[in-house]
Amino acid sequence: MAAAAIEFPIALPKCPDICGNVKIPYPYGTTKGCYLNDTAIFGYYFINCTTNAYGQPQPMIGDFNVTSISIEGEIEVQMFNSLDCYDESGAPLENNSPSLTLPSFTVSATKNKFVAVGCDTYADLNGDLNGQYFSLGCQSKCQTINNVVNGTCSGIGCCKVQIPEGMKNVNFTASSFNEHEEVWKFNPCSFAFIIQEDKFNFSSGYLASLRNNRTLPMVLNWTVGNKTCKVARNKANYICGEKTICSDLNNESGYRCKCKDGYEGNPYLKHGCQDIDECDAKKLNNCTSHQYCVNKLGSYHCSCIKGYHSDGEACVLDQFAPNKSSLAIILTIDYFGIYFAI
Repeated sequence: MAAAAIEFPIALPKCPDICGNVKIPYPYGTTKGCYLNDTAIFGYYFINCTTNAYGQPQPMIGDFNVTSISIEGEIEVQMFNSLDCYDESGAPLENNSPSLTLPSFTVSATKNKFVAVGCDTYADLNGDLNGQYFSLGCQSKCQTINNVVNGTCSGIGCCKVQIPEGMKNVNFTASSFNEHEEVWKFNPCSFAFIIQEDKFNFSSGYLASLRNNRTLPMVLNWTVGNKTCKVARNKANYICGEKTICSDLNNESGYRCKCKDGYEGNPYLKHGCQDIDECDAKKLNNCTSHQYCVNKLGSYHCSCIKGYHSDGEACVLDQFAPNKSSLAIILTIDYFGIYFAI
């Protein structure tokens, strides 16, 4: 039977480690003294555990609802949807331009796409890339909903573009070429948003229904500080704990911590990385049926069971070891006085 997963501490001692159903690992925290507080250097680690419209605890960072925080350096939030809507005569009804100005976060280039939806639509995404202004966009057009193909986002009713790695301080806008006059009956709005790619599958129904989706899931990358590991290690505010590895990030400032092989837990706590007992479950080690597992700090080794010895590659049966499947037969020849054992 597989051993139950061990729950290692994720927050500072005596600090809340959950808000609603979202776990809050350090350096994040919900109360004073429980999160990394040097905002001038580190950014934003305070999670506001507020109450939503349904009376349930809701973690927020800035203006964004948080749905997940990982110690691997990702935080999932609900990002606003940009709308540009018109009435049947082409008069504007509503429009907005969402922005994200949390300087310690970058938009995940591997988890998200920038998407525009509409049949009379173009969209722009602007932001800071390596300290310089950067802009990209896409357009989507169609004359009839019959040309729109579900599951396809290649420019007919939907377009998407790759986000460059390291982009931050972003804002984006959905716009219309002709106020949706020719397509208003089935598509009164243009939409633009950054969305977690594996949670988006385009449907023609979105041409109208996305007006009801004010927020959509997005993944941000987070780091600690604005220094490389080499520089940060010599600073008093370096927070990688024991048994950890510090990693620099491409196209991003700051560093991340992770537990060394053979350890797991929260690497941002002083003693957060704790030994994994690889012998606790078969799937954690590669010992064979002729071996038993011996746990060590940060690793393990396999030893031969009684009656077997190692030949350097595997455990083999000892030459004179009793074999339960065999039968010892003693033949006695009295007149020779000789005993034979088989």
